[in-house]
Amino acid sequence: MKKLSVLCILVCAAVLFCSCGKDERAVLGYEQPVATLCTAAEYSDTTSYLSCFTPEAAAAYKNGDSYNETLAETLLARGEDKAEFAYKLSDKKELDSKTVKDLEKSYKDSYHKNVTIKKAVTMTAKFTQTSEGEELSDSREITVVKIENNWYIFGDVIEKFDLSKKS
Repeated sequence: MKKLSVLCILVCAAVLFCSCGKDERAVLGYEQPVATLCTAAEYSDTTSYLSCFTPEAAAAYKNGDSYNETLAETLLARGEDKAEFAYKLSDKKELDSKTVKDLEKSYKDSYHKNVTIKKAVTMTAKFTQTSEGEELSDSREITVVKIENNWYIFGDVIEKFDLSKKS
């Protein structure tokens, strides 16, 4: 009986703790690189930030003249308080097979490597930084591609957000 009481108390405590917090929804596969990008920028994690982009794009950035090993630390305009960085996706559209073939050709031209893109989605991503009660935003057209079993942001590494626009 004692074990049952302890088990009931633990289950109740777990339910209370699990139900607290902000409402979160599941992140769809193609959204994952954008979600990771935001989390990496918010926590100043350059390694995770670069992992959102295709391996060749990340390598090209690392080998380029503008490489900054603390890139994620410089992306947001931080104030005294910790800045929160969020995203909202809209205008999502899966790309047709001809456009996917064009992306594969573009990738080969840029990085001298053949890739097979299983799927590609283009969307508008609105990034919002909230810091010290002020909200700034930037919108970008982003294409994400599925190569093997991973989703990546297609194109060059984003080195700067123009977070000067108030929401």
